[in-house]
Amino acid sequence: MAIQESILRILIDSRNAERNANSLNRELRSIERNGNFATTSMDSMSKSSRALAASLGSIVTVGAAIAKVDAYTSLQNRLKLVTDSQEELNQAMRDTFAIAQRAAVTWDSTAMVYQRFANNADKLGITLNDIAGLTETVAKAISISGASAASAEAALVQFGQALASGVLRGEEFNSIAEQAPALLNAIATGLDTDIGKLRAMAAEGKITGDALVGALQKAEGSVEELFNKTDFTIANEFTRLSN
Repeated sequence: MAIQESILRILIDSRNAERNANSLNRELRSIERNGNFATTSMDSMSKSSRALAASLGSIVTVGAAIAKVDAYTSLQNRLKLVTDSQEELNQAMRDTFAIAQRAAVTWDSTAMVYQRFANNADKLGITLNDIAGLTETVAKAISISGASAASAEAALVQFGQALASGVLRGEEFNSIAEQAPALLNAIATGLDTDIGKLRAMAAEGKITGDALVGALQKAEGSVEELFNKTDFTIANEFTRLSN
């Protein structure tokens, strides 16, 4: 039996890419001003949106395209759970995308860490702006660890799980130590200790959500300084393109 495969062929036109990107950016700003940034149907995207897509790809199967749309919908739903209005959702979508692009990590895992912080915002006494800042410090610390895209995403997931449980220890601690040592260094710096003592603190359950927030806020400057010394790899750029 013959197997049929539907394929969407996308051509690259570098001459029009920048113009189409600028046009799309103007459209998205307009959509955002009308309060519909996160809910506008893809069917309503105009010619410049489709033209931008035509500038970016090579060959994308319909299945891959559907997977991307589903991933976007899941990401949006994740952030809806921790925001109380369309305005807050718009801000969360903007913040997480910008953080993911600046740190060259996946948007979905960035949104997951953002969600975990937001779930505990009242308990931790942090605002949406604080959540964005903390998420960016975590993302950049993982990025400067030099991990592969898969390892960076795994580290973000493990850190998110630690936030969900309210304490960093055990499997999450070991996974981050292996895949994102720079994040542990940042936490140790913020807690004014070293990795050896940090491991002991983890074993005793002392690296709580409150401790993590305080440590990451104190380490923000040092993480930013180190991050600014690094250059993106080709893999990093592909992650940004995928976002």
